[in-house]
Amino acid sequence: MTKVLIALIGGAAIGFASLAQAADLPPRPYAQQSYDYPPSFTWTGFYAGVNFGGGIGGFNGPGVKYFGSSPAGLLAGLTAGYNYQSGNLMIGAEGDYAWSHIADSATPYRGVSSTGIVQNIDTIRIRFGYAADRFLAYGTGGYAGATIRGVLNNTPSMAVADQSLYANGFTLGVGVEYAITPHITAKAEYLYVSLASNNYFNNTPNYTSAGANLNLLRGGVNYKF
Repeated sequence: MTKVLIALIGGAAIGFASLAQAADLPPRPYAQQSYDYPPSFTWTGFYAGVNFGGGIGGFNGPGVKYFGSSPAGLLAGLTAGYNYQSGNLMIGAEGDYAWSHIADSATPYRGVSSTGIVQNIDTIRIRFGYAADRFLAYGTGGYAGATIRGVLNNTPSMAVADQSLYANGFTLGVGVEYAITPHITAKAEYLYVSLASNNYFNNTPNYTSAGANLNLLRGGVNYKF
């Protein structure tokens, strides 16, 4: 019995000694949790993408008689630019090129049919905007140019005149853009484009001049680098 009691006391002493030693050990470090908060979005940087949409408007000058008064059609193209953001304000430069077919037809004389077509619209613009995190509202303006093509068919004589001339002009517009991800943005914009007149069908009885005013509504998707 005495031996059993001594064994129990010894075991208890060893147990208390082990607990005391454990208490003297430094506390076990707990695994630290890290939280990756997404950085605040910025519009600063280069970007490139595609644009697509449609346009309506009118030819102007005497050429309305030959080209029609209400051209309409589709366009699609490429966009590239750079933005700089400071606080909520953004300024940027953007250029784009669009393949377009915005056209109308007319019958200026009996037996004569003609078509006016606005092709290959390009712009170089400044953008000023207000950014609220991933949302951007902006105004834009600058240079615009396009090829205006005139096609004239004289049925009685089977004569055809087909002339394409580049027209310079300007553009003004507004738009909104939203960053779907840190690199992908989507936008919608309206542009008013005014193109100066050129002379068509020189040295023919159908000599005329024409320019164009267009309203473009288009969307776009950009990749921000």
